[in-house]
Amino acid sequence: MDRMSVRVIEATPISRCKYCLIGVPDVGLVGSIALSYLIHEQALTEIGHLESDAFQPIVVVHRGDPKPPCRLYRKDDLIAVVSEIPIDPSLIPSTARAVVEWARAKHTELIIAFSGIAVPNRLEIEVPAVYGVGSSDAVKTLLKEVDIPLFEEGFLVGLHSATMTECVKTGVPSLILLAQAHLRYPDPGAAASLITAFNKLAGLEVDIAKLLAQEDEIRVRMRELMQRTQQQMQQTQKGREQEIPPMFV
Repeated sequence: MDRMSVRVIEATPISRCKYCLIGVPDVGLVGSIALSYLIHEQALTEIGHLESDAFQPIVVVHRGDPKPPCRLYRKDDLIAVVSEIPIDPSLIPSTARAVVEWARAKHTELIIAFSGIAVPNRLEIEVPAVYGVGSSDAVKTLLKEVDIPLFEEGFLVGLHSATMTECVKTGVPSLILLAQAHLRYPDPGAAASLITAFNKLAGLEVDIAKLLAQEDEIRVRMRELMQRTQQQMQQTQKGREQEIPPMFV
């Protein structure tokens, strides 16, 4: 097998999945924060991980147990794919391909990537807005039905853009939820807005009060991860997401 290939390893096999959520460190760490909180509050169970010979030899220790940094969690028909380390830019295409192929094999109804879009006036925004990018007209209609505005113009960079590209190619329904966020600082407030948006999509009632109450603690705890993520974002030209495409389409 190619050294750069990425595999999804299931410790607990599943056959179907309604929602496959993806959260990795990027703008404001909002995807990582939102999914970690969702996993805890909804009591999702670890069912597998991502594996590659090209991954750095890193183990994450939680409560004395060593774990892979990129893991899968499940509760009922909900799957969460979360990473505690930034994805190396060279592994973004193969990671996106592996996750989408796995989700397709599980008859996933919708892949939802949790992410942020950097805004320069974030300090002036009390409740960050959330925008959606849909892979098809049907997904865009779903966004409109729950009053999530479309992200109309801009660039998307990184794992979520690669995942969207794979979904369009393979016909797997997908959307990216983008919360207004700080580019270089952990942003629990933006993560809370993502959870609120997902509540509307999935008909859930995940309470964000505890997340908002822990904002200062989360910012301190995730400072170093944000610094490492910032280095990776520079390599993937993440700053281009603040630009407007030059063409009229």
